[in-house]
Amino acid sequence: MIHERDCVRALLVTGDSRILLLHYSMPERGDDFEMWLTPGGGIRDGETRADALRREVFEETGLVEFEIGPHVWNREHAFEERGRRVCQREAYFLVPTERFEPFVFENPEAHERDATVGYRWWSIEEIRACDDLFVPTRLGELLADLLMNGPPGSPVATGV
Repeated sequence: MIHERDCVRALLVTGDSRILLLHYSMPERGDDFEMWLTPGGGIRDGETRADALRREVFEETGLVEFEIGPHVWNREHAFEERGRRVCQREAYFLVPTERFEPFVFENPEAHERDATVGYRWWSIEEIRACDDLFVPTRLGELLADLLMNGPPGSPVATGV
């Protein structure tokens, strides 16, 4: 059985074009499986996308005060999680912010707290030059286009 899940993700971007990414380590997906991804997660029953984004950003970074910008990207993918197949649909929102020091202590999900091994503010050039796994995999290219050309008229499909 496939579990379907709708998610939101925040592109926390500073005025000098740096993006905050969470560093996840997930040994259950294989030896040394690590990735960098944006803050975000599942939409709970009864939540709006905005409510879910505010909750997820707070839980994963501690950030409380921020304005949610436009819905800029969509991503759909499937994966195994704790013994079940998940089809996840993600909506990415631009969230302009000042640089801040994130913390994970507000996250009530123990498995997410345990999987978060760090944070980093990345430049587009650093993302493009790094061999680590980024989610979405074309993050550097997509972010460069977004920051150069502004938000698209409708959300762009990111691919994997």
